[in-house]
Amino acid sequence: MKVVILAAGVGSRLRPLTTNSPKAMIRINDKPLVQYQVESVMKSGFAYEDIYIIGGHKIEEIEKHFKGTGVHFIYNPFYQSMNNIYSFLLSRAVGGDLLLINSDLFYDHRMISLILNAEHPTCILVDGQKELTEEAMRVKLDGNRLRLVNKQLSLTGTDGEYIGISKLAARDLAVLYQKALELIEAGETSCWYENVFEACAANVEIRAVSTEGYHWIEIDDLSDFECAKQLM
Repeated sequence: MKVVILAAGVGSRLRPLTTNSPKAMIRINDKPLVQYQVESVMKSGFAYEDIYIIGGHKIEEIEKHFKGTGVHFIYNPFYQSMNNIYSFLLSRAVGGDLLLINSDLFYDHRMISLILNAEHPTCILVDGQKELTEEAMRVKLDGNRLRLVNKQLSLTGTDGEYIGISKLAARDLAVLYQKALELIEAGETSCWYENVFEACAANVEIRAVSTEGYHWIEIDDLSDFECAKQLM
């Protein structure tokens, strides 16, 4: 299994923090956000060489930070014109089973073990306790099987929020990549990769794994950034 961190976004709502650096390099207590993510997977046994970062905006800043470590980089040339569905498709070059992580997450490293140890070959981390907001990537489950995942679901009557960490088996990724390619070729370039999960949910068994109350936050704006610093 390899680790893929999606880090191509501009992070416009975090300016001026992202004026001259990518979102993944915003510093929380003097350490880049992406460094916390890399350390979290290394605590679960991964090596630098197992990690691939898909970047776009100011990718050279992330490359400079990890120079000499063995971390791999994939450049997304369409980071300004497409949503993260294209970064997800680029992860096809890595091959095999993947642990996929959104780079705007600040989280308790113990959640990595939760998803790695889950019996399901393809699964996503879902927080069923946190109060949902309009920004939340809401999920609807059948038991613990994913049926719907999007930001348009009602804030009530859903089963929680997908936090942006998934474990994806190679056989299922083949189906997901094909759907991502179809959506992009159809002009659906504003899609999230989560839209791919939903589109394939009837054919691909994607199971939910609980975050078990561990702390996490998705850092979209300066308010989230201040909240993240309080989680330390």
